[in-house]
Amino acid sequence: MRPAGVLWRSPLGAPVRSRVAAASDALEQSGRELAERTGEQARTSGSKELSRLGDELAGSALLDQIIDRLLSSGAFDRMITVVINHPATEALVVNVVDEPALERLVSRVMESRLVDGITAQLLASDEMQMILDYITRSPELRAALAHQTAGMAEDMAVGVRARTYNADAAAERFARRLLRRRPKAEPQQ
Repeated sequence: MRPAGVLWRSPLGAPVRSRVAAASDALEQSGRELAERTGEQARTSGSKELSRLGDELAGSALLDQIIDRLLSSGAFDRMITVVINHPATEALVVNVVDEPALERLVSRVMESRLVDGITAQLLASDEMQMILDYITRSPELRAALAHQTAGMAEDMAVGVRARTYNADAAAERFARRLLRRRPKAEPQQ
């Protein structure tokens, strides 16, 4: 061990050690306070400067140039792709879809004049007429309508047949009662 180290650790070095420790603690405390004050001043002045720059940027054509450059470079497309494919976006969508506020918002939109206007424009459009023409001329639709019509006619025939049978049976019962004949035995079905 070196002589200075031995002296430092010895009882003779105790008063020096305590003075050095006190001075070191005071310097450390002063340094922390200075760092805290400096950090606060930097945050305050930085915030003011950013606010000033934001106001200046909003009032100039530079913002338009920056946006144009971002959109032209493809950086915006890449950013949107990253945001859409990020797991946090899916979690956000799941949370938003489960919110009652979204349901209220969708209801308000559906009840608005906007939806009525869009629907009217859609129905009046040439594209809708083309779609309707295509659908009405499709063999699949014609086959489905023919099948449905045949099924409906069959259902009506069964219904008319049953009502006719019941009406005939009621008329015969009435006539037998009027002529005082015994009721006819019901056929088993």
